[in-house]
Amino acid sequence: MNQALAEAGGCVSVAQGSRRETEGEAPPPPSRRSATEQPPASPRRHRRRRTVIVVVAVLVVVAAAAGTWFYLHRSSASATEAPTTQLVAASTETVKETVSATGTIQPANQANLKFAQTGKVTAVGVKVGDTVTAGQTLASIDATSLQAAVTLAQQQLTAAQAQLTAATAAANSGQIASANAQVTSAQSKLTAAQDALGQASLTSSIAGTVAAVNVAVGDSVTGGSSTSGSTGSTGSTGSTGSTGGTGGSGGTGSAGAGSTSASSASSAQVVVIATNAWLVNSTVGAADLAKLKNGMQVTITPTGATQPIFGTVSTVGVIGTTSGGTSTFPVTIAVTGSPTGVYAGTTASVVITVKQVPDVLTVPTSAIHEENGQTVVYQMKNGAQVSTPVTVGTVYGTTTQITKGLNAGDEVVVTARVGRTSTGNATGGTGTTRNGTGGFGGNFGGNVNPGGGQVPGQAPGQAPAGPGGN
Repeated sequence: MNQALAEAGGCVSVAQGSRRETEGEAPPPPSRRSATEQPPASPRRHRRRRTVIVVVAVLVVVAAAAGTWFYLHRSSASATEAPTTQLVAASTETVKETVSATGTIQPANQANLKFAQTGKVTAVGVKVGDTVTAGQTLASIDATSLQAAVTLAQQQLTAAQAQLTAATAAANSGQIASANAQVTSAQSKLTAAQDALGQASLTSSIAGTVAAVNVAVGDSVTGGSSTSGSTGSTGSTGSTGSTGGTGGSGGTGSAGAGSTSASSASSAQVVVIATNAWLVNSTVGAADLAKLKNGMQVTITPTGATQPIFGTVSTVGVIGTTSGGTSTFPVTIAVTGSPTGVYAGTTASVVITVKQVPDVLTVPTSAIHEENGQTVVYQMKNGAQVSTPVTVGTVYGTTTQITKGLNAGDEVVVTARVGRTSTGNATGGTGTTRNGTGGFGGNFGGNVNPGGGQVPGQAPGQAPAGPGGN
């Protein structure tokens, strides 16, 4: 029976093969496997390999994140979480309240010179940087027509004087009066012509240094007015140049800084500045305006300078300028003495002392604590830390005034954190500075001037001993 079934199966296979050939379908090729070919891996083995790869990747990411967290927190802890205890002595200081600002250095006197007569320039005798004296001739214009006017006026005067002589000889009172009037008129014309001839030369009204020369030989110029005076920011407009005298220099006035002064200088043919006296034109905000008074001491640091110069507040303006919703008010500072190395147009930072309190006993503000409703500081006595009640006064940022409970030299415990640095006052606005017997320095405040220092006495370029601030 088994043999019959096998034969039947063979018949079926033969029949199927015949059917494929009949239908045009090629029979499947026999399966062959090389000697080196491995049998295909099972699905279970593939899943296990993928699982291992995913687990390793997750472990790498977690390890990297943990390392980063540990590094950052360790760095932060080392920078801010390593407290150190230090003993700092209470010190007596001079505390100053100040107003900081910026400004521009300008000469105290400036002459903006223009020819008073119209003509063609024939000579220019100076260049920028030259030192000149008051009354020195700087440039000239062609004086031919001006000289001719003087000659004609002289002839007219001579004729009028002859008529007066004849009228006097005739004893005719009417003719005498008329001749006298003609002589007076001719004399005035001659004087005016002589003055105009003198103005053919442009002369300096002040001693100083030539700052600008805006004219050259061959230029045609139109007569105008010169100005000479202060460049302070709150001054009045300089006076108009005289049309008389022997030169073309202007009168004396206070040439306000800003558009008036800038316009006068830009239209001037020669500009001369005095270098023996200087001003700083600055501005302050409305909040600081009421604190300022004339005579207050000022420390001035020109840009790029290593040493400050000193001055006093000379004028405080009351008419402000508003920009972007903020109002500022002009302040003029007179530099004390005649410091060297100062140049017109240099920017400078200024610190105005508005209040000064001497002999203030202070400790670092971080030494003050509250304990059982009392204000205390910690001191070390017999190797142990003890609380000392104190009465505090004014807080000056990083330091606090002690009015009771401590004496100068008493040491208090201050806890600082390594790596934490303090910063000083920002530029502008109101601040406090201190000079005295000691400073806290280091991590105990950017406002402190370690070791203190004396305010220089009045001397050229030094801090004036004038009023203000006390």
